[in-house]
Amino acid sequence: MGKMSEGRTRPLLELLVKVSREVATALDLRTVLQRLLFAAIQYVGGERGSIVVMDDSGKPVDATIVYGRQFHDHTTQQLRETVERGLAGWVVQNRKAVLVPDTSKDDRWLRRADDSADKSGAKSAICVPLMARDRMVGVLTLVHPTPNAFNEEHLELMQAIADQASVAVLNARLYTETQRTARIMSALADGAAAINTSLAMQDVLRRILNQTMQALQVETVALALIDNVSSHLVFQAAAGNNSANIPGIRIPDGKGLAGAVVREGQGMVVHTVRQDPRYNEVDRLGGVEMRALAIAPIQSQGKVIGVLEAINPISGTFDPDAMVVMTGLGSLAGTTIQNAELFEQLQKAHQHYRELFEDSVDSILITDFEGKVLEANRQAVSLSGYTVDQLHTMNIEQLHEISWNKVGLNFETLRYNGLSTYESGLIHEDGSTTPVDVYVRRVEFDDTESIQWIMKDITARKELDALRDDMTSMIFHDLRSPLGNIVSSLEMMSTLLPKDETLTSMLTIAQ
Repeated sequence: MGKMSEGRTRPLLELLVKVSREVATALDLRTVLQRLLFAAIQYVGGERGSIVVMDDSGKPVDATIVYGRQFHDHTTQQLRETVERGLAGWVVQNRKAVLVPDTSKDDRWLRRADDSADKSGAKSAICVPLMARDRMVGVLTLVHPTPNAFNEEHLELMQAIADQASVAVLNARLYTETQRTARIMSALADGAAAINTSLAMQDVLRRILNQTMQALQVETVALALIDNVSSHLVFQAAAGNNSANIPGIRIPDGKGLAGAVVREGQGMVVHTVRQDPRYNEVDRLGGVEMRALAIAPIQSQGKVIGVLEAINPISGTFDPDAMVVMTGLGSLAGTTIQNAELFEQLQKAHQHYRELFEDSVDSILITDFEGKVLEANRQAVSLSGYTVDQLHTMNIEQLHEISWNKVGLNFETLRYNGLSTYESGLIHEDGSTTPVDVYVRRVEFDDTESIQWIMKDITARKELDALRDDMTSMIFHDLRSPLGNIVSSLEMMSTLLPKDETLTSMLTIAQ
């Protein structure tokens, strides 16, 4: 009451100018709130006070509590209930200032444990709206430990201070939102730049964790992917405090907080883990003591493939933009993980092709559409007698006679039909040739349209064909010689034997 008397000795205008100067010289929202609270307590009186700042939808976005000269930040969650159901909530709904001479006699006062008679007991309170340009910016509350300590004059002065400071609070909130948006965009841009610099899976996971820890300033981060066989969440990687035992932990399908995120496809921020009814023992990760937790789904092509967890913010509570950042990082992670998986599959397929290419019993050469040799397997090197380096300097025409009728001029037939076969001869380094069946087709090699030449050694088949032809000739020759002798003998007998009708008939039949 004494402070109010001293305040009345100074012109109200001078007081308001001082308040305006104190809050208008800062743009940081937290600084503005602290200065406004300190000014209100200094000029109006009271033991403690609080300010809750709301966005355009009426949702609390920031808050500060002062007790004596001690400020307590990150109290938005603590004051949310007051805004929803307490005295501040009534002021928000009615957009009117209110004086409560005795909190124990007013149902609008949200009673807490320290309001009991054996503790701080009844109090006196003033609560005023912060209005700027017809917009509800926030709520300012002062509390005095003695009932009836505040009166209507205190209420008027409090409202005057609030009216003077409301625009500064709004400007600071808008500035903070702009800074927050820029920080989110910067964090996501930095995350995308860092995460996408590698396609190796373990490197990708490590970069995701590092970016998450840096963006949210938390003690521990972990990443789990859904096992396609069991549908369990399996933690693949973790970083930070007590993270060594996290990889390998499995969470059954749909269980715990992480399971709820997968099931609903929506992230969550849990400010007090132990008090959340959804918390389950399966959420325990090794030796990590969970106090606060943010979980975002990792999505790829509209499907949840895992979760990203940020555990225990260093500041004690998550910033309002934590979920936005987590969701963005989860989306980036999903795309990058899918790319890494596809890259691994491509690497495996390439390795499998390389093994088949090298281990083939046939000679295989890859050329471009100019005929220049790009690749050759071991069998091609062995059969031709050329080294790999020599083959890389050669044209396919130097290695065998191409059937242009089959492949088309400038390989045009291969471009459209894709496949052709013919016989030719593989020319060795010493000038000799080996008969080959040539199977030629268009392929993609190192993301370039190329031609694959498979040359199958048919020397054994040619030798068998030659043996068959020789044997046929010999048999035909051997069969012709006895028959000729018999025919000649019968002709001779016909000239020597007497003319007898019976003998002549028999010789005719024999011939």
